[in-house]
Amino acid sequence: LPAEYEVVSQIPKLETLPPLPVLLSELQAQSPELQKAKAEVEATESRLSFEQNSRLPKLSFKAQQYNDPNFTDRLYGLVVSIPIWDFKGGQIAEAEANASRAKNQLNAQSQSLEQQLETAYKLYQMSSYQVKILDQEVVQLAGSARRIAEVSYRYGERGMLEYLDAQRTFRLARNDLIKARFDLASVVTEIQRLRATPEWIAQIESVRVGTPNI
Repeated sequence: LPAEYEVVSQIPKLETLPPLPVLLSELQAQSPELQKAKAEVEATESRLSFEQNSRLPKLSFKAQQYNDPNFTDRLYGLVVSIPIWDFKGGQIAEAEANASRAKNQLNAQSQSLEQQLETAYKLYQMSSYQVKILDQEVVQLAGSARRIAEVSYRYGERGMLEYLDAQRTFRLARNDLIKARFDLASVVTEIQRLRATPEWIAQIESVRVGTPNI
């Protein structure tokens, strides 16, 4: 630090979050965890469809040509392959099991993330209300009481203990506000992580790129 510097305090600005239904919709559309689980479901369903279609009769077209010095003979025909002995029973059963497991995992993960988001949103509402009450009422009242006690003490209308008690009350109220703001910022960060908006992901990636490896 330079020999002379000044510490400037600044309250971080937090984004106002949209309603819970909008957040849940964003979660389903943008969550990396759910997108990965959905891709796994699509892959297993594609494999199941392939195995089911492989036991159906297959129709193919064939053409042959025989060249002779005196004439040219061309043969055309249709070939129908019917799987009489191999009905792909084992492969289809395995593919069905994998598809069912992938769907169950997707549903379980979706419900888990939605519950996390709903819980975080309730904490967000509670923390927002707490910050508002502390900032606009409790700290303001404690600050006014401290100033009145200080003036009264200077003019001899109140004792030292009353003045110190007013200071202590103000510091406690201010500490509660600082903690409430920290809790609010933490829950907003958790909700942003669950939302996984493109802007938030880009911001995280920019931080990672700018962080030196240790």
